[in-house]
Amino acid sequence: MQKLAFILLLITLVSCDANKSSSSNQKQTTEKPAITEISVDEAIHDFGQLQAGEIVLHTFVLTNNGNSNFIIKSLETDCGCVKANFNNKPVKPGKNALIEVEFNTAGLVGREYKTIEVLGNSKELKHLAIFAQVENELIDIKY
Repeated sequence: MQKLAFILLLITLVSCDANKSSSSNQKQTTEKPAITEISVDEAIHDFGQLQAGEIVLHTFVLTNNGNSNFIIKSLETDCGCVKANFNNKPVKPGKNALIEVEFNTAGLVGREYKTIEVLGNSKELKHLAIFAQVENELIDIKY
């Protein structure tokens, strides 16, 4: 009977130690990065007149004005015609992050307005936007 009680006590102690180490690991992985402040040199870019089928690029520059690293988690666009790329490294205070936007005008016509949301550890959600007037010979729309 004493052996059984000793084994149960030993199992309880080992399982408690395992729970302690896993909960401390969870704390390390769930810690959120410090909130920082960023600014954008040019939040809106107008490509002007484009022909349908053209693929154009623009680079937006974000500056980390805060006291902690800025970490971009993701970029979300409102259209499959817009691809946004960024360097996945933390941006140190006072440094810049470059966001390259590729806009494919295939199948589009008229005045186009597309947005990119920058999701990261900034105080405010940053929105970027691109405009273009797309001419398409295959689609004739009268305004």
